[in-house]
Amino acid sequence: MLNAFIDAMRIKLNHIALVSVLLLLMSACEINQKDIMPDDGFVKIYNHPDEELALFPESVVEMPDGGYIVISAVKDENSDIEYPYTSMFRTSSSGVVNWTMDYQWLAPSSKLILQNGSVSFVAMNQQFEAYVVTIDPESGLETGQQALDITMPLYSYSDDQGNLVVLGYDFVTSSSWIAKYNSSFQLQQSNRLHVNTDLEYLIQRHLNKMGQDYPFFIGSYSNSSATGYFVNCFYNYTLRTVFLDGTSLSALGNIYSFQTEEGISSLIQKSGTLFGLTSYYEGNNYIMAGTDIDVLSSANIKDMPAEPLYELTYRASAMALQLNTDAEDFTMFASQTNDNSVVVYQYALESDSLINTHTRDFDERIEVRDIIQTGDQGIAILAGIYTLGKYKRPLLIKMPPTQFVPEED
Repeated sequence: MLNAFIDAMRIKLNHIALVSVLLLLMSACEINQKDIMPDDGFVKIYNHPDEELALFPESVVEMPDGGYIVISAVKDENSDIEYPYTSMFRTSSSGVVNWTMDYQWLAPSSKLILQNGSVSFVAMNQQFEAYVVTIDPESGLETGQQALDITMPLYSYSDDQGNLVVLGYDFVTSSSWIAKYNSSFQLQQSNRLHVNTDLEYLIQRHLNKMGQDYPFFIGSYSNSSATGYFVNCFYNYTLRTVFLDGTSLSALGNIYSFQTEEGISSLIQKSGTLFGLTSYYEGNNYIMAGTDIDVLSSANIKDMPAEPLYELTYRASAMALQLNTDAEDFTMFASQTNDNSVVVYQYALESDSLINTHTRDFDERIEVRDIIQTGDQGIAILAGIYTLGKYKRPLLIKMPPTQFVPEED
């Protein structure tokens, strides 16, 4: 159970170095952020006293009554079970921990599902069977579970209609397995996309945090051509983004790359046929902040014009978000740089015009895992940070709306 403290680490923000105080998760001691961030923003690192544990943050959700819930996969090197177990904690609106809870479920997959006053997540049991697990957000206690009838869950996504879409892997048929459920988690449709080669070993190493972390993700799209979901998964020998029909889940078009060594790291529909995406090739990272994509056709990512992002880490994780404000809407891409900074690229929604670049600097290695819009029209970023250079711990950054839409004089 997370009941931890922050151990003598320095956080550099806005190029100002300072020493952080200890943070005990159970007693929820405050970190004084007044000198480095506005009052409506914060930076919190959540440590754990057990040095044998590595915490891999997966997803964050803001609660309607304030505060955040964070889910992590916890790798215990001394455990007989090779897959990480699930751990969650809830914070106040300023990032102070209210409760922490551990669960028997293994390899939790993003994202957290907020629905009807409850929070749910998708994970698997020791037989690789996927379940959706519901908790009470006030206490963290488990209140329900339901089998999803797929195996090896890799990602979960809840759309605006309350439907749940889950990406799994079927090791019997060597297929990516996509299933859609209604708001009661009843199966509506499923489809298998054949990989045509056995990638179970890569999937297992992805799930147990021992191999390459692949950018599996799911999102929604809708235009005059079709309406449905895009899924980044293994399909036809490669890691590719597949556009699915929203009802049948049949594959329409796709964007492919070279086998599993390169691919798209994030994708978002901006409007109509205009999409924004990030990708990686030979370890370098690229961005296409606004490009036309035909969801009914097949395209090679190498044929799409892209700008390099040499400042990002090798095969950098990247998260995309549409930020909706009272003034205007933006497309945001969050990632991490080689000099241990969290970076957010802010683009115009209807074009590839870069509006601003926002950074938060740290002394330790960073990996961005999730980005959400907050109720005040700011953003929250969940990342992993290696405290003292070796202990993997969750990091939560709240950035206020004034960072993106300056107040008028």
